[in-house]
Amino acid sequence: MTDIGEKIIRIVREACALEEAVTEDSRLKELSLDSLSFISALVQIEDEAEIEFEIEELNMDGWETVGDLIKAVEEKGRGKQ
Repeated sequence: MTDIGEKIIRIVREACALEEAVTEDSRLKELSLDSLSFISALVQIEDEAEIEFEIEELNMDGWETVGDLIKAVEEKGRGKQ
């Protein structure tokens, strides 16, 4: 796993209301995240990865797994190089 992938997993884990295991395969809707904690996590991810999400990407319904989030961040990171 990439360094940014590990950081994203850590950020999502810390955003969860309950202590739980978070992996690339974790389904976001099954984690103890509410919409506010999800947005907070995305802001932290933006800061860490030096990327910016589009407004339509700020809804948790648009994401299935943590792995999907990691892939999107990696693609955005490649796009700014």
